[in-house]
Amino acid sequence: MAFFKNRKLRFDIFAAFSALMTFAITSEIWYSSNASKKLILDFEKDYYSKAITKTTTNWIDEYFNQLESIISVFAGNFRPEDKGSFSGYSKLFLETLKSVPYTLSIYIGFSDGRMFQARTLYGLTHFRNPDKGKLPSYAKFAIRTMEYAKETQKLQESWTYLNEDFGVVSLEILSKPEYNVAKSTWYVKTELLKDKLWSDVYIFKSSQLPGITLSMPLGYYDDSNAIGVIAVDFAIEQLKNMLESVKGSPHTISYLISQKSEVIVSTRGNTGTLTTKNDDKTIKLTTAMESNDPVLEKAILSILGNDTERVAFSVNEIEYIASIQKLKKIPCSLLTIVPQSDFIGALSGVQRDMTLISLFVYLLSFVIVWMLSKRISDPISALCESARAIGEMNLDNYPNPPKSGIIEIQKLSNAMNAMKLSVSTFSKYAPKDLVTRLVKTGTIPTLGGNIENVTMLFSDIEKFTTVSEKLPAEYLILHLSEYLDELTKEIMKHNGIIDKYVGDSIMAIWGAPNPDENQAVNACYAALRCQELLEELKEKWLPLGKPPLPTRIGIHSGLAIVGNIGSCDRMSFTAIGDVVNIASRLEGANKYYGTKILVSESVANIAKGKVLFRIIDKIAVKGKTVGITVYEPLCSMRNAADDHTYYNQIDLCSKSKEAFKAYQNQQFEEALKMYNRLLSAFPEIEISVMPLIEKCKEFSENPPVNWDGISHLTEK
Repeated sequence: MAFFKNRKLRFDIFAAFSALMTFAITSEIWYSSNASKKLILDFEKDYYSKAITKTTTNWIDEYFNQLESIISVFAGNFRPEDKGSFSGYSKLFLETLKSVPYTLSIYIGFSDGRMFQARTLYGLTHFRNPDKGKLPSYAKFAIRTMEYAKETQKLQESWTYLNEDFGVVSLEILSKPEYNVAKSTWYVKTELLKDKLWSDVYIFKSSQLPGITLSMPLGYYDDSNAIGVIAVDFAIEQLKNMLESVKGSPHTISYLISQKSEVIVSTRGNTGTLTTKNDDKTIKLTTAMESNDPVLEKAILSILGNDTERVAFSVNEIEYIASIQKLKKIPCSLLTIVPQSDFIGALSGVQRDMTLISLFVYLLSFVIVWMLSKRISDPISALCESARAIGEMNLDNYPNPPKSGIIEIQKLSNAMNAMKLSVSTFSKYAPKDLVTRLVKTGTIPTLGGNIENVTMLFSDIEKFTTVSEKLPAEYLILHLSEYLDELTKEIMKHNGIIDKYVGDSIMAIWGAPNPDENQAVNACYAALRCQELLEELKEKWLPLGKPPLPTRIGIHSGLAIVGNIGSCDRMSFTAIGDVVNIASRLEGANKYYGTKILVSESVANIAKGKVLFRIIDKIAVKGKTVGITVYEPLCSMRNAADDHTYYNQIDLCSKSKEAFKAYQNQQFEEALKMYNRLLSAFPEIEISVMPLIEKCKEFSENPPVNWDGISHLTEK
């Protein structure tokens, strides 16, 4: 047991090494699995993908070969005497449509415009006459004829709608034919070619669907003029369904590509774009390189670039195998693209078993290593948190280092506790922000300073001597400590640094050692909040028998020498200069004017617009001849409420400014009237305006000579 409690670190390292061996074994299994996968994919690329394309091509060729045979039989058995009657073909054509899937229609056309067509209702939902509305849902087929009417000897078009069993559903006769078969491009070309013909993709007149037509001449008189043409229509969507039905794998993508590299059919998306030209709708097919299909584009480029029928490539980190094969019956090629993931399905089971075994071995090793490493990592992690708390001087949240059976860690824990005690003791005698900054920057404190623009705050408790005489020393210390602690928190919350405590007084600094663009504003916010806090503490203290501690505050901004002052062995971070003395004197000037907070003109100018100020007087503090205008901050503009009190404060500030302006312009009688009206409206400011009221009375009777407008204070 003593061995496990006081073991050396090297034994845990040995355990970790064992886990690494387990990881190495797992990696070897993984490598073997991927090597097998590569072999299978190479096999699939060379053999299986070719088989998929060839099988699909053979099926499509066989389908169209069968269809060609059927219409060849129709064409070969057509007799000239059959030209006058279509009755014998109705049943044959309908049975052909029903037995041969993916065909849209089969029909016979003649050069005089007559036509007999049997078709499915694929793509048709309404009667040809718009007034008759939608077709019934049970209508599945239609017989369409174009014959010359006996009465008018003009072509007349009729539609007979049939159900699934070829029973008549409805009959529709159109006064004017929609279509002249003899003028169709494919019809004319078939007559000229005198052989079967596959048309280009075009728009079917009746359904407005894009499709292609297979046509064949019926026979010839005198080996010159064809009796007529028999044709079969295929909608592109039907060809797409055909390709979908013969997929070689779940995610196979099939394309019919024309000899011009146009995409006729795709199981992935659209084939072309409908355009209008001379009021005739035609179809413009996109080429493979215009398809915006990155998989198709990469496949075509790879096949053409390597002059091969099969190629492997990747798009967006997905691996594919493509194969292309020319069709025998249609003048186009079949391109199939298959994700490699479809080929490795058989390997998935083996990979799963290998993965489970590897996972079991790894988890077993992980548990062992975790149990052993936990004894190292947990104490070290806790020590890191302790060290971080010490480095940030966040000693209130300092986590005590854990006890450990590892000798080295236990020694480090003891050293960390000793360090925490030293830093905790030191932080009580120096500004924490300053020390933290020195630690973070790695700066060694040295004697000396720099001239910085700072804002100084001095606070002092009114009549503290009287309060201290009434309280026992130990009670007074606790009461004063609570007071200083609460005010210190508010000052630090507003980016201030406590320079020092002098008895019951606080000296705080903004703008050093950390720059603060809003130092004057933050100092005013802190002072206002401290006065609010003292009112809250007053309500808390009075029921407990604790005396309130009313406080005066002075704030001034300017240049000061800021740095470390003292000896090499003991130094203090502080600010010295005129700005410090004036801030201290402003705190004392509150006594003369009966105010709680006084700030200098430099502070008021900077914080104007963010703090509401009332002008008090232009004074020269004791020991100074130069005057400065002083102000009383009333409230923060950011916390100002839209109520009567706030508007009263604005009115107070505005009228105080007008009265003081008259006073400075030596309009003493007018200033006296203004101050009396001000005092009548705001009696609470009596003490602060009485010095100016008395001077206005005096100067009205005895105008001053060479008056500078400055009130010279004789007390601190």
